[in-house]
Amino acid sequence: MVSNVAKRKPKARPLAKRAKAPSVGQSAIAGLREGLAHLRGEQVAGLVVRKPVDVAAVRKGTGLSQDKFAAEFGLAVAAVRAWEQNLRTPDLAAQTLLRVIESYPDAVRRAVRAA
Repeated sequence: MVSNVAKRKPKARPLAKRAKAPSVGQSAIAGLREGLAHLRGEQVAGLVVRKPVDVAAVRKGTGLSQDKFAAEFGLAVAAVRAWEQNLRTPDLAAQTLLRVIESYPDAVRRAVRAA
């Protein structure tokens, strides 16, 4: 038996209005304002400022030469030299490793040997 009742289509819901995205100029101005606030020493939401790592101090704290430091912690000697001479800046991963070496050098040694 076939039903004579037509199936109804559900009513379409109206689309919600989207917030208008800021223009490139508005974004640039907002960024400049945040930068000025940071320079004045104000807290800026979402801004993370990391202190630079003193690579030479970290290495000297281990008592190792550049060559031995690089070999012991799995780093390139050229990178260690460039970091210490401020020719290059360690990337975020290297900075994190250097901070861990500074605090827990023996743990890093064990981890590098186990790898």
